[in-house]
Amino acid sequence: MREFGCKAIIYKDLEDVYGPCGCGMDMAILPVLLPRHWLVEERPPEVEEHEFGKGFDFRRVSGFSCNKVFEHEMEGIEYMANFSCCRECADRAVMCGYAVWAEKSYPPVLR
Repeated sequence: MREFGCKAIIYKDLEDVYGPCGCGMDMAILPVLLPRHWLVEERPPEVEEHEFGKGFDFRRVSGFSCNKVFEHEMEGIEYMANFSCCRECADRAVMCGYAVWAEKSYPPVLR
């Protein structure tokens, strides 16, 4: 298994239907924070291959916020919010090592 310097964070505590998952096979029900550099620079090949976090999340396009993609910093790492995935993609991402399950609740500032 490859070591990833920065991992996505998947939250179990705020399940809802956010739109279709990037895999196209299921509904995205788990909110995810993606490392900012994945979106600005380049996603790791495994992430790109799995279409992780690439689903049509309605929070990014519905106008709930002025910028529709929130930036959030945690422990010196910049993340982007309003992304989601299905449970199967979450399990695979954690197993492959490019994501982790959150130990805390979803940040209230991003709700």
